[in-house]
Amino acid sequence: MVLSEKPVVAAILGASIIAGSGTLTRLAQETPATVAVWRCLWAVPILFLLSRREDRKFGKRTKQERKLASLAGIAFTFDLILWHWSIREIGAGMATVLGNLASVVVVLLAWLLFREKPAKQLLLILPVVIVGVGMATGVLGGKAYGSNPTLGVGFGLACSVVYALFIVIYREGSKDLRRLAGPLLDATVVGGFFALLIGPFVGGVHLFPTWHSQFWLVVLALSSQVLGWLIISVALPRLPASLTALILLIQPVGGIVISAIVLGERPSLVQLSGALVIVSGVALAVRASRTKVNIPEVV
Repeated sequence: MVLSEKPVVAAILGASIIAGSGTLTRLAQETPATVAVWRCLWAVPILFLLSRREDRKFGKRTKQERKLASLAGIAFTFDLILWHWSIREIGAGMATVLGNLASVVVVLLAWLLFREKPAKQLLLILPVVIVGVGMATGVLGGKAYGSNPTLGVGFGLACSVVYALFIVIYREGSKDLRRLAGPLLDATVVGGFFALLIGPFVGGVHLFPTWHSQFWLVVLALSSQVLGWLIISVALPRLPASLTALILLIQPVGGIVISAIVLGERPSLVQLSGALVIVSGVALAVRASRTKVNIPEVV
């Protein structure tokens, strides 16, 4: 199966791969900025080689494409740092759920900035998904997991805004459907660079993490930053922004499960019920939009 012909499958697969990134971040036991810098740094060599291959085959990308990918990288910097701080305060599973409130912001941004009006079915399903997210975070009942849930929620909500900006801008800079690595390389390089710059002001940056930390940072980079986002990059320009955002909500559900198994984070029954609501909403969204998705031809 060619993923470019099945963008919904690509989005689901990519979201499933990056679902473990919160747990890997906790296992690295490093400052938020350190994780952001090294996650990007370890990913750059592979993305560079893949990008060079694309350039040889299809020619250089336009300045506008590279500009948009770089702007997405700036948003990616703040997304990573805010998300990693949220992980510290409320746990990997819940922080991942909160960050994915970006689905709401993505729908609004795509509508306001690019006049991409979402399907009526998606607008009807969206409130159901929001309720599920609220349940999963403990806002609508149940005790939220974490050392400082209030602060963690604040970081998570801020993260959701910049995450939405990243998705929308990155998607606009990835209109050339033949290229996957090039835009991701630019966003990753810029994201790592800005994380290094602002790191000293947001908890510090360790240039020489321990071997234990480096192991998990390498796994994080190869799994989430390279493989996961390359696959998601297949789906982003081929699907409506609202549908992509809803499908990516699979990531927080997977994050809850993985963090519970690996880290011993124990969500409440209400939170688990919220995860079920989210999955149901994603399934309904995919079903409702199946006949509306237009897949451009790859040349």
